[in-house]
Amino acid sequence: MTSPTIYTSPAGERRVRDWCRDRLGSWTTRHRMRTLQTSLGDATVVIAGRGPCVLLLPGTNFCAATLLEVADALLPDHQVIMADLPGQPGLSAPQRPGKERLAAYGHWVAEVVGQVSAEPVVVVGHSLGAAVALAAHPGPQISGLVLVSPAGLSRARLTPVLLGVTLPWLAAPTSERSKALLRYMSGQSRGLTGAEHMLAEWMTLVARHSRTSLAPSPLPEPIVRHWKGTPVVVATGAEDRFYPPACIGRSARALLGADVVAVPGLGHLGPHEDPALLPALLGRMRA
Repeated sequence: MTSPTIYTSPAGERRVRDWCRDRLGSWTTRHRMRTLQTSLGDATVVIAGRGPCVLLLPGTNFCAATLLEVADALLPDHQVIMADLPGQPGLSAPQRPGKERLAAYGHWVAEVVGQVSAEPVVVVGHSLGAAVALAAHPGPQISGLVLVSPAGLSRARLTPVLLGVTLPWLAAPTSERSKALLRYMSGQSRGLTGAEHMLAEWMTLVARHSRTSLAPSPLPEPIVRHWKGTPVVVATGAEDRFYPPACIGRSARALLGADVVAVPGLGHLGPHEDPALLPALLGRMRA
């Protein structure tokens, strides 16, 4: 039995996919797109650059087309592979995994890595993407993890203020309501600067034409502990309202043997707020 699509209509799906293709088509960095066959349906990846391979897994409601500035910051020194998660808005299959969703995503990561790189990769996951990375099985294909504002280690903090900006955005999406949500998700001292307009356009499109998913529950501890012998960097914005340092620190130390890097001035959208963040975190892994 086929799972229902995340999109509210075929026309809405075309709008979302056209936005992604248009933005990727205007990206001046040389790149190529591939469609992979996986157990979760077609998966679109965007590949650019040369060097050590980094696989980027985006957060809820984000995709490769929203990560171009993030990728550009990595490209001088890395080959960057950006994967759209199946069941999230973007260019991959529009059906979400059913039961044991994170386990299905974890298996999917191995399928993607096996098709895109003959060399070991560092998997960089943001928010939902970090939970997906943690759900994968350690092995020689994955040389390390960089987890930014990671879901999967603790429950997301949900507040009345969050509901106050999320519910209007879902009920009647506008650019201003999308910006209000993005500002809540960002660090108050920095914000999104030049990325806000693009992300607001995207988030408005997503709210109008797709059904958003909730933050995943924490992964079972044995699943997370499997990574304890693998190089892992865990970071979150000092102003992250969903996964603040105090919220994820205990699990990161106990299950992964990693201290959390609390990045001053950043919120939940750290890679978008400061594209220099990921190169700095990858540098910590090499140190």
